Amino acid sequence: MPVARKFLLDCIVMLAVGLNYAGAAFAAEPHKAIHLKVGYASITGNRIPLWAAQDMEFFARKGLETELIFIASSSQGMPALLAGEIPIYSGSLETAAQAAAMGADLIIIASSEPTQYKLIVQPGIKSVADLKGKKVGIDRIGGASYYATRRMLEYVQIVGGGNQRVVAFRSGMVSAVASTVERFERVGIPYHALADAMEMGIRILGNSYITTRAFRDQNRNTVQRFITALVEGTQWTKNPKNRPAVLGIVGRRLRTDDPGVLDLNYRMYVDPLSPFPYTKLEDLRRNVTDLAESNPRLRDLNVAALVDNSFIQRVQQR
Repeated sequence: MPVARKFLLDCIVMLAVGLNYAGAAFAAEPHKAIHLKVGYASITGNRIPLWAAQDMEFFARKGLETELIFIASSSQGMPALLAGEIPIYSGSLETAAQAAAMGADLIIIASSEPTQYKLIVQPGIKSVADLKGKKVGIDRIGGASYYATRRMLEYVQIVGGGNQRVVAFRSGMVSAVASTVERFERVGIPYHALADAMEMGIRILGNSYITTRAFRDQNRNTVQRFITALVEGTQWTKNPKNRPAVLGIVGRRLRTDDPGVLDLNYRMYVDPLSPFPYTKLEDLRRNVTDLAESNPRLRDLNVAALVDNSFIQRVQQR
């Protein structure tokens, strides 16, 4: 055999052996998961899809090592997001809009269904006429629940005031508050729901998934994985056959085994779920218009530029 030909064959054999070893080494090295911190602002039923995506390993299956971090309020979570301590935050749209109006470069990548506010009144109040002249408690002027209260009272043609809510309601200091009913059910406070915001067409967005434009632009693959897992977790949650498992997740997270509380959370937060958690611009615009009454800067906020639904659209178009 000519020397040149033998040399060529030897090189081919060595290359094949080398590729086999490299392939084996690559296969033996597990794909490293992306660590992702996700903050969330409250331990309530509107976090169920997020909890399900974590507990049922939808995030893990998308190559994410997701760490859920409870941060008591959006006023604390937003600075952590802007400082880069948490790349994604599940919190108040109201706080995100206020920060964006002041120049924060934020983007909303998904939103929960509107908060199911009801006009909660003392058990003895059975009609709108009974409420006239009574004190109505609010959380704080300029907040989402404040505008929910105002719009419901305007709907039933009552002007209200006051500055306390559930605690004041329990003590009898106020006769009505705008709130979600599970807060009263959980601690056994007697109440009567006089009006329903959703039935009145009052849609207050209470929870959005927020990140910075810089993180989105530099980590589009990670954001897409997160949204894909969140959508899959939402759809798993929505499937009636998974109801027992969903109630188990809710019970563990809320630390309750009360069947009434679990069932209420399922009806309030799972039944209305949309399979694709888009941020609806019409709802956002109305909410920002309300908030602009106390913060004039919001009048100039480009609402459309604050929303990026493209990650959800890619999941839906698969």
